[in-house]
This record gives sequence, structure tokens and C-alpha cells, in this order.
Amino acid sequence: MKARGIETHLGRKIVRFDADRVVTEGGEFAADLILFTPGLTGPAWIEATALPKSAGGFIASDEICRVIGFERTYVVGDGGSFPGPDWMPKQAHQADLQALAAVANVAAELEGRAPTHRFKPELICIVDTLDAGILVFRDQQRSFTLPPLGPLHTLKAMFEQRYISVYR
Repeated sequence: MKARGIETHLGRKIVRFDADRVVTEGGEFAADLILFTPGLTGPAWIEATALPKSAGGFIASDEICRVIGFERTYVVGDGGSFPGPDWMPKQAHQADLQALAAVANVAAELEGRAPTHRFKPELICIVDTLDAGILVFRDQQRSFTLPPLGPLHTLKAMFEQRYISVYR
């Protein structure tokens, strides 16, 4: 945000939004447009467990999805806090990549080998505008965004239908 000249106000509890301003416990500031993105916190049930917790209340994990301090215990998806780049998403695709690593590590442990499989931090998203789609991609080596394209709207709808059908 700073690189784009956008001022941020982090770590201040929001009191309210007005039509033309945001009021926080640390003051207020004028705004023509308000985009509010709340921070994520871990599920409440984790508090009642002995599982290690990150600062945000998620299950603390190492780079191979192993729960820190627990043998043969792995976490994937939204419940976990994983080392990686600050842009790493909490999305189904990332959970799928974490699950592949965790399964490979469990299999390795069951065969008497050391778990060494790491997940790939990756963001793939089609932002659906209802008549087009904007593809956003990022990994450790590259990052790009395609302009709005009509076929990407249809592709996203087809992908979602196929992806969800596996779980129904």
C-alpha cells in the first residue's frame, strides 16, 4: 500500500464508519471510499486445546504442515498458520497444496522415513465480475494479472461446479 501512496491505519480498533470517514480508537480520517478487510482469527475451539497457537489464534505449523511440538500431527487449510510469504492466501487451492504435502509426509513417516515434503505457496484466483473474469496468479517466482476476459467468467463457473461436485 505504501508503495502505491496509500495510507494505512493498522492496529487501531474501528469504532464506526461514517459516510465520509472512518473513526477509530486512535482518531479518525476522511475517506471517499471505504474498503474494510477484517483480519482473520483462528477458530474459537482451538483455545480449549493443547495445540500450539499463532498470534492470530491458528494452529502453529512448520514448513511441512506439521503441528509444532507434536509428532505425526499435521494441519492444512484455514485452521493452520504456516510459514511463507506474507501474500500467501487462505483459499481452497492453497489448502489442496498443503494437503498434498501433509499426506506425503504422513506416508513417509509410516514407512519410517523423515517427512520432508513442503507445500508450494501459490495464489490462483479468478475474480468474477459476472460478465468477465480477471485472473490473478502469484508464486515465489512470478506474479501476473490478466485483464477482464469474458471466457474467464464461464471458466470460473465451470471450475466451481466441478470442484464442489467432488464434495457433494
